[in-house]
Amino acid sequence: MAGKVDKPQATAELESALRSLGAEDGTFIERWEGGAWVADWDGSVRGHDVHLFVMGADNHPEAVRLMLDDFTFENVRTEHLGELVRKVFTGDARVTRSRFPLLPRHLVLDIRVGPETYSASVSGNSVDDLSSWARRLAAP
Repeated sequence: MAGKVDKPQATAELESALRSLGAEDGTFIERWEGGAWVADWDGSVRGHDVHLFVMGADNHPEAVRLMLDDFTFENVRTEHLGELVRKVFTGDARVTRSRFPLLPRHLVLDIRVGPETYSASVSGNSVDDLSSWARRLAAP
């Protein structure tokens, strides 16, 4: 595994999660771009249109970048990918408004997987601008 990103494990984790959530076809399209591999998928999960994009670097095989629609998670442990996606679509995640004075407003998606909490944010204050799956995770 040294020197190469474990892309089969990363995509296998995600494909398994998508199947468990009822996605008809959870197969990712993978390709190499320079010193990184990327994999992406578009489809329906529990009635929501979803785009997933994963990027792994040759020199950092234990973690990846995951884009879930407009939310970008950095340094997600490969073994946490499937559970992270499952938790989003089973409602075990939350979208909150950032509360930092003098900074632009953001909506933050937090997901706890094992001992890790992963966070990603998008600009804005209105949950109405989010994907349908993210709107239902918004805290009142």
